[in-house]
Amino acid sequence: MTLRTVSKVRLLHSAARQNARLVNSHLSISPDLPVTAPPPPPKPIPSSPSYTRVPRPPGLSGSSREEKDATHPPTQAATPVAAQKAGQTTHTDDGGQGRGPLAGENAAAQTSQQGSDELASAVALDLFLLRTLSQLEERAEVGRGQDGAMLKPPVQKDWATLQTLLQQQREREGEVVEGTALEYEPTPSPSRRIRLDGKAGPEEAAVAGQEEQDGVVVVAHVMGGRDTRVSICSGFAIGRTEDGEGQMILTCAHTLASMAKFVPPASDIPSATLVLASSGHVYTVSSLVSSLSESDLLLLRLSPAPINPSALPVRPLRPLPINPYPSPTSTAISVHRYLNPLSRLRRKLQKLPEREWFEGEVREYRDPIGRTAEVGTYDTLQSMMISCTPTPGSSGGPVVDRETGSVVGVTRGSTHKYGDRQQFGLATPAERVFDMFPLPGFKTAAQRQAEAEERRRNDKNAEGAQQRSK
Repeated sequence: MTLRTVSKVRLLHSAARQNARLVNSHLSISPDLPVTAPPPPPKPIPSSPSYTRVPRPPGLSGSSREEKDATHPPTQAATPVAAQKAGQTTHTDDGGQGRGPLAGENAAAQTSQQGSDELASAVALDLFLLRTLSQLEERAEVGRGQDGAMLKPPVQKDWATLQTLLQQQREREGEVVEGTALEYEPTPSPSRRIRLDGKAGPEEAAVAGQEEQDGVVVVAHVMGGRDTRVSICSGFAIGRTEDGEGQMILTCAHTLASMAKFVPPASDIPSATLVLASSGHVYTVSSLVSSLSESDLLLLRLSPAPINPSALPVRPLRPLPINPYPSPTSTAISVHRYLNPLSRLRRKLQKLPEREWFEGEVREYRDPIGRTAEVGTYDTLQSMMISCTPTPGSSGGPVVDRETGSVVGVTRGSTHKYGDRQQFGLATPAERVFDMFPLPGFKTAAQRQAEAEERRRNDKNAEGAQQRSK
C-alpha cells in the first residue's frame, strides 16, 4: 500500500455552506496583514445656505447679555491661566500683576464684535425692508375708514407680490424676451468696463454713461404677516429699455424659489420684491420677464420710478456688459461680494471701498449631468467652478473678467469638488444669459411680416400724399 502526501491548498472560496457574517470595517480582511485602524474621516465643511432670515424682535431672541450677567455673576478663576482667559487680574510669584485676555483672545474678541455688528446691521436691514413693505400696503389701502369702508378709490398696486412672481416663474420658464436684443460685449470700451477698484459707477474719465449709476443692486424678497421672511441676494442691470419701461435686473432664481414653501398660494399676506440701488433709491418689481431654473437665472422688470423719491436726481441703472464667449480655464476673475446697504455711510466715514471683490480664477466647467466640459467644443457649459468662495447674499452678482472688464458669469453659491476637501465657488457662464434673448439681427417670420406690412402702409401713405399735392 502506497501512502500519498496531499498538500494543503488554500482555496479562494469555500464550497461548504456557512452562515454569512459581517466583517468589521476597522479590521483587515486578510489575516496576513496587521490590524490597522482607518484614518479619521474629514471634517465636513458646511455649504453656504440660502440667505433667508427670520427677523425677530430683540425681546423675543432670548435674554440679553446684561440679564445673563446679572443671573450668573462671574466666578473667581481658580488658576492664573483661567484668570487670564477670564480677563481678571492675577498675582504672580514675583509680586507682579498679569492681566488677560491674551493677544489671540483680543483678536477673537474683535472678530466677535465684528460679527455682532454685522448681525445688528442685518437685523436693521430686515426691519427697514419690512417697514417699507408696510408703507406700500398703507399706500394701497389709503381711503379706507376705521370700519373698512371705502372712502375713496385706493391707490392701484404697481408691484407684483411673491405669489404673482412665483406663478410667473412657472409660466415663463425658458421664455425669450421679444423686441429686446442683448448686445455682445466681449471687450467693452473703457467707458463700459466694470470698475474693480472698489468704487461704484462708471470711470471718471468716461464720456458716455455719466448720467447712470452703478448697475449692481441688492434684491430682497420680503413677506409680511405674522411669520415674516426676508431673502436677500444680489443682481445687476442688463439690456437697454425704451422710455416709460422699467429696467431689467438679472439675478439668481433659487432665492425666490426658497420662498415658495413659506408663501401660501392664495392669501392676502403682504409681500413684494424690493431692489435697492447704490444711490439709496428703492424700486419695486412689477413683473417677472423670464426664468431659467436649470441655470439658476431670473430676469425681473423694475417699476419705472422708485418708491422713495428724494432731492437726489433719479438716474437710471447702468447696464453691465455681458461677454457671450466663455473664458478659458485659469482666467483671472473678480467675484462681487455682498455688502449691507445700510453700512454705506459707515464705510464712507471709515474710508473703506464702496464695493468689494473676491479675486480668483476659473477652474473648470461642468455639463448638465456634472461631467467636465471643455471650452471651444460642442460641450454644454452648464456651470462654472471658480477658486474663490462667495459669501451669503452674493448669489446673483456678476463674475467679471479682470482683463476685459466684462461679465463672464453669474454667482450661484459654493460646492465641494468630489474627492477634494477644498470648497469651490459655483457660477453660471454668461453665455447662458443669451438664452433669454433673441439673437442680434435675427428676426422671426412674424416680425418680418409685420415690418413688410408697415413698409407697404408707409408707401401707400406716401403715394396718397403725392397725389393730393398734385
